[in-house]
Amino acid sequence: MRNKLRLLCLLPLLILTPGCWDLRDVNSIAFVLGVGIDVPSNPNSAKYKVTFQLAQPIPSHEGPTTESFVISRDADSILQAIQLAQAGLSRRISLSHLRAVVIGEDIARRENFQDLINYLLREPDLALQLRLVFVQNAQARDLLDTTQKFEKRPTATLVGMGRFSEQIAIIRTRDFLDFFSDLKSSNGTAYGSRALLPKGENLILRDGAAIFKDWKLAAWLNDEEVQAANWLVEKNQAVVVAKREENTYTYEVRKKDTTFKPIINEGNPSILVKVTSEGMVMEEYGKYLDLSNPENIKEMELLFAETIAQQIKTAIDKSQKELKADYLGFHKAFRRHEPKAYKTLNWSEVYPTMPIEVEVECKIKAYGLRK
Repeated sequence: MRNKLRLLCLLPLLILTPGCWDLRDVNSIAFVLGVGIDVPSNPNSAKYKVTFQLAQPIPSHEGPTTESFVISRDADSILQAIQLAQAGLSRRISLSHLRAVVIGEDIARRENFQDLINYLLREPDLALQLRLVFVQNAQARDLLDTTQKFEKRPTATLVGMGRFSEQIAIIRTRDFLDFFSDLKSSNGTAYGSRALLPKGENLILRDGAAIFKDWKLAAWLNDEEVQAANWLVEKNQAVVVAKREENTYTYEVRKKDTTFKPIINEGNPSILVKVTSEGMVMEEYGKYLDLSNPENIKEMELLFAETIAQQIKTAIDKSQKELKADYLGFHKAFRRHEPKAYKTLNWSEVYPTMPIEVEVECKIKAYGLRK
């Protein structure tokens, strides 16, 4: 009986006690979904223009809406920009839902990348979840302020595109921390994601790539150049179009494997690149071949192998001769397999003239049905 009385006395206390002293009302928080960094309106008064894409909760009965808005502030740091933005908002700014960082072309060419994202690097839990993209011929604010076809927020578009990037060979997807890790391992050289904003269209086009050298944006790669480079650095599926005389054939790569074999000969470095692929002949234009004939299959395999090898050599020439920057990752192979020799090399001087041999083998596993 006494136990029952004690329990009755405790019940009011349990009901009145809050479940969590740190529970925050989401209606008092302004969630930042994307951050953009650009050259400021007046470079003499501030270092950056920082744009915040903020979630705007809208009742579902009001129908389709962008569900976000953007504000920009000129500041000397991201944290200062947050303070300036906070001064005009009735809700407390939170970066806990931040999903994308967008960097404009002008600021990426001007500023050291480490300085641009210093604040975000100090928040490891935050950095782990971020998409990173560099926008060509536009400002980051322009991208964050677009109205999308399928998604209600541009950041959702960027995140969604990343989910199926392995199926598309003409784009480069590199998350925030992976990109920064690439920069650190190569003293400021890396191969990152590019976005375009076609004029007159409310869409974000993800193709091509951004090349960094000495911690700054140095060049852009178009979609063909990215497909060529991705034979060496990505696991993307690819579509190869090969031409012979007036005939055109399309090969869809379903599986591929790329290996680097570093070689040191009397102190001189070189590397052997081996690429193997398996796929399916998807299209033929012009002369139709009887692909049930093993000789014709072999002929097609050699044609596709030659085409892929030429793409790879083009990517290597771009990296070595034009940009003189090893964003293709050959230094990683040397560091892993020839660590002692690598320590003696001045890689930035050695790489542009280092011999690189390419071997490609293609296998056709299927060719569909055709009358």
